[in-house]
Amino acid sequence: MPLPGGASDKIGNRYEGRWTVYCMIDVINEKADAIRLEPPGINGIEFYLRRNGKLEYHQVKRQKSGRGRWTLSALEDKQVQVLSDFWKNLRDPNVSCVFVSTQDADELGELANRTRDSASWQEFEHQFLNNELSNKFNLLRQKCDNCSEIDAYEALKRVYVQTVGEDFLVDTIENRL
Repeated sequence: MPLPGGASDKIGNRYEGRWTVYCMIDVINEKADAIRLEPPGINGIEFYLRRNGKLEYHQVKRQKSGRGRWTLSALEDKQVQVLSDFWKNLRDPNVSCVFVSTQDADELGELANRTRDSASWQEFEHQFLNNELSNKFNLLRQKCDNCSEIDAYEALKRVYVQTVGEDFLVDTIENRL
């Protein structure tokens, strides 16, 4: 469970900084073309990476207080607007969005993975959604301006969830430098 107040914020900023360094190494190693921190006019992202002419928008949240994971509801509430920020940014077909945390966003990740595994909206709807996932998909659509099924499906293909422990992240950075 996170610490209260300022200490929690500092620890969250430390994690965000470490993920940023991890991605900066991709630029140094020429796996990405550029990184832009806190770009003006783009809400809800820490930075973007440019790879092969496309942009990856990264949102980093160390953990969700008291939950142990990021549900769809936790990703879009009064304090956190990850889903609606992603939705606004995903209107550009050259943008993908990456959510990074020490805790899994399993519902979002499962839906996104299934969209990429399916060949079409129809296949996704009929073969990849059971009742529970269909309800989650509809909840996601509600949180994204009540977008259409097809628009949500197409946007989800460009959403990625990275669950990375802080100790592992530190070790990986040290090994990559």
